Amino acid sequence: MLAPALTESWVELARAEKAVGHPEASLAALARAADLSPDNASMLASIGFAYINLNRIPDAIGPLQRAVKFWPKNYLVQAQLGFCLEETGQTEAAIDHLRRSTKLAPKYAPAWEHLGIAYAKQGRHRDALDAFDRCTKISPAYKLAWTHLAEEYRAEGRPADAQAAEQRAAQLKSLPSPHPAKKPGKVKPAG
Repeated sequence: MLAPALTESWVELARAEKAVGHPEASLAALARAADLSPDNASMLASIGFAYINLNRIPDAIGPLQRAVKFWPKNYLVQAQLGFCLEETGQTEAAIDHLRRSTKLAPKYAPAWEHLGIAYAKQGRHRDALDAFDRCTKISPAYKLAWTHLAEEYRAEGRPADAQAAEQRAAQLKSLPSPHPAKKPGKVKPAG
């Protein structure tokens, strides 16, 4: 019998459920562990990432917002929260978190990509262009970033640059984002 008060028991159950292909049960066990340890940023981030991986983007926002309060200098938590906010139409808040992520980890391409998407949604095409340009420099084989770059060149009235970016995109294979959601690692104790 599992001792409910032991956070680690719930974490182990979550790992076991994930290992046997039960992502929802794994998430439920991890959520129970987080209830018992509400200030554990790593656990909160893991819950948020699990929601993202289950394509339950709105559900990821709460745990990621709590995680970022405890772990404001974690670029991945900032980026994933920004992604979720951008996906749910909260572009101004998304931009804030994505900009923090790009300052903390300037070579993390997905933050630049989603920052560009958020800027484009606001009609800030020059800013979007700069963000997509950074993304393509970091991940030059990422086709979708080149496609976004071409769209922003077009919005800025630069058809020759748009065509060059489209040609570059056409040369590349369609691949998923270069950096999927990852586990955030361990939280260092304060002090």
